Amino acid sequence: MEMDNKVMMSEIGGAFVVSWLVLGSIGSNGLMAGLVLAAAMTAMAGAHILPMFTWMTIMTGDLADQDNWMNNGMRLVAQIVGALLAILMLTELGDIETGYAAGDMVSPDAWVMIPMVAAGAVVGAVHSRCDAWMTALVVVMAAGSLGMGVGGAHDMASCLLGDAGNIANAASTWIVDGALIGVGAMLGTKIDEAME
Repeated sequence: MEMDNKVMMSEIGGAFVVSWLVLGSIGSNGLMAGLVLAAAMTAMAGAHILPMFTWMTIMTGDLADQDNWMNNGMRLVAQIVGALLAILMLTELGDIETGYAAGDMVSPDAWVMIPMVAAGAVVGAVHSRCDAWMTALVVVMAAGSLGMGVGGAHDMASCLLGDAGNIANAASTWIVDGALIGVGAMLGTKIDEAME
């Protein structure tokens, strides 16, 4: 396994921008969040930036390929590092309370999982066919159905900097949400292939 330093730096930079501007400063302004995300995805071409794209890559790739898992696992770590740096800056090295509290450990609820899988299929299709700015806008519009796929690195970084007692809960939700989005992207790809 060979790690590409430029890709890792792009992952850190992209996750930093998303945590700092999209999740930390802009908040609920969907259009602005979409535009900043689009700019980050365009500037950091080749970087996944959001954990959901890393999970989509894992799930639509060769699941038996260890390099696929290792390389993408390193991307997930780089995304957390970028988010950590942004949160440290936003909180003035912890002097300002973030208010982060991890939710309860994920429990399989079909009415939560089905929209996540569907959103993964839609975002995966847009991501594979369109420019980064279109994907970014779709991600912002579907954010409610994507769970921690959008802010997973930000939430994990917040949890690591705050009360680590909820790290297992945050990690389990982050992994399950990402895997469900990845399954959606995989199903969307399979359906697309079957229709050709």
